[in-house]
Amino acid sequence: MPRTAVQIILTPAEREQLERNVKSQTVERRLFLRSKIVLMSAEGKECIQIAELLGVSEKTCRKWRNRFAKERMAGLSDLQRSGAPEIFTPEERQEIIRIACEPPEDIRRWTLADIVERVREKFGREFSVETIRLILRSADAGSTGCVIKRHNNAIIK
Repeated sequence: MPRTAVQIILTPAEREQLERNVKSQTVERRLFLRSKIVLMSAEGKECIQIAELLGVSEKTCRKWRNRFAKERMAGLSDLQRSGAPEIFTPEERQEIIRIACEPPEDIRRWTLADIVERVREKFGREFSVETIRLILRSADAGSTGCVIKRHNNAIIK
């Protein structure tokens, strides 16, 4: 049994926005394609024709046609992606920066490895050295009160 395509009827405001997306020199390519798919669908073209003309799969055409039919213009945006969960809370990040800004007790100056070891002791969990490096890198002098620079694997404040 053949699939029945969802009929797309555009409001004047939707048509105007979609045409603006298609004509724009600065719109992202994916939004250009999605807008073009919807406009061609509104003209009554089938997904097989649209896919062939735009060089996309029929599945892609159906996806954006159906998303537009359900959610209108908001459906053309990407869905929220979760990404990897944060390893440290904002408070823990501030604590890590505070540790790096305090003078070390038993050594002359901090190295990244020393800070990582101290943070692992404090929080009792595993994480990469890169995680700590990025947290320290994100710390700027204005918000932390200390300047963290790198010199021969040592952290200088």
